[in-house]
Amino acid sequence: MGSKVRVDEKIEDLDDWNDQFEEQESQRNRSRYNAKRRRQIEDIMEDRVLASQIRDAYDELY
Repeated sequence: MGSKVRVDEKIEDLDDWNDQFEEQESQRNRSRYNAKRRRQIEDIMEDRVLASQIRDAYDELY
């Protein structure tokens, strides 16, 4: 069931209004993505550091 909400926008401006809403949604999704991606990058960098330490220790022994 729908409800009517009065909007003080001109009919011509509704497309712009919709674009702004979509832009806000995409920014919100990007911020969630960035947090996940940042954590993934941190994990990858940590793995690289550990691999480098293991490689260096192995090279010292042999």
